[in-house]
Amino acid sequence: MRKLLVFVLLASVGSIAQAHHSAAAFDREKPYTLTGTIKEWQWANPHIWVKVMVPDGKGGADEYDLEGPSAAGMARNGASSKSFKPGDTGKFLVAPYKDGSKRGEFLACWLADGTQLKF
Repeated sequence: MRKLLVFVLLASVGSIAQAHHSAAAFDREKPYTLTGTIKEWQWANPHIWVKVMVPDGKGGADEYDLEGPSAAGMARNGASSKSFKPGDTGKFLVAPYKDGSKRGEFLACWLADGTQLKF
């Protein structure tokens, strides 16, 4: 009985962890690109975050929050905590949130200096 309880508990924890890392919120069937200026860059786990200011065509800018892979996942693809800095400009490939908000999953980036990051 004790082994069964431990198994059920571990299976529950595993499914919770898997649910957290689900990509169900993103529409990977409709990726698009954003071109803008990095406002903020967070090299953190469980996911990195990039805030990008995208010109709105009216003299202002819209802020997009982009979630990326883990810092370790980015490092495996050649990125580091110094890959971005506020003020850098680039083009970002994004899988949008299904709710239509100005957020998405960061899939790739091409910086103005020619640096290319894909995940």
